[in-house]
Parts: sequence; C-alpha cells; structure tokens
Amino acid sequence: MPAAAEPAPGSPEWKIQNALSAAPPEIGGAATVMDWPANEGGQPTQLRAGTNGWTCFPTTPAVFAAAAGQDPMCLDAAWLAFATAWMSKQTPRITALGTGYMLQGDAGASGTDPFATGPTPDNQWVVSGPHTMIVVPDTRVLDALPAEPSGGGPWVMWKGTAWAHVMMPVAR
Repeated sequence: MPAAAEPAPGSPEWKIQNALSAAPPEIGGAATVMDWPANEGGQPTQLRAGTNGWTCFPTTPAVFAAAAGQDPMCLDAAWLAFATAWMSKQTPRITALGTGYMLQGDAGASGTDPFATGPTPDNQWVVSGPHTMIVVPDTRVLDALPAEPSGGGPWVMWKGTAWAHVMMPVAR
C-alpha cells in the first residue's frame, strides 16, 4: 500500500498537522487547532474543534513573525490568555499557572523586548530549540532564574516586564 500523501503546505490539513507537532500527542490529539488571523488585528479561525482545553497554532505566518521558521505552539487556557494579551499589546492578567509547548522550537525572538520585530545589538535575540513555557500570576517569583539561556536550564524571557515567562528547554 502506498504511503499517504503529505498535505500541501499551507493547506488546512498541513496547518493542523504542523500545529499538533508542537505538543506531545496526548495533548495535541484532543486539542483545538486555530489558524492565525488573515491580517494583523483580525481574529484567529478554528481549523479543528478540541475537547481537552488546549489550543494549538501552526507556524506563525511571515506577516506576523519576527523570524521565519518552524514555531508551532500548543497552549493551555492560562497561556492562551497570556498570548492573546501579548498579541494585542495588553497587560496580561494571569490568574493561574499556565503551560505552553513549542516542541519544534522557535526561529527567533528577543529575550528582552516582548515586541521586538528583529535582532538588534542590545535585544538578546534568541533562537530556541524545543521547549515548554510557563506563565505565573506573580512574575516576582521568577526573580531567582537567569534572564538568558545558558547551560540548557530554565531561564526567564522578557524578565522585568509584565510578559515575563519561563522558557524550559526539553529534548524532543
């Protein structure tokens, strides 16, 4: 029997497959899959309904991404609230610990400026391998963690801002 054909890049089937690659199958298998808005300020569209409270997004389209590349993500409700606030440049209101998965990694983002659109000499541009992310209601509890990646351990991205969160490298 011939192998199943891969979905065409950019098709809804491809976006679903790509989005689900961000998380362990136990999470992605029952997650809602949303597509990015067609334009900035627009609303995401649902590609697949889910049942477990997780929401996955495919790789960010070039029009929204600071760096091109693989960066699908799966987010629990708290992380989705955080991401929604960040995308609209609103202060996040996190009331519970939140987790996000980016098991394909991230092609690049500033480690210090939540809204940077590209590397600069002073914004600590970071390309991350597979990782999980954690948001907390009180970012002061993150003060003891380093503000930059080193040694493969957890670190705080955007430390000292309302968008501070833990980046935790993981092996795929």
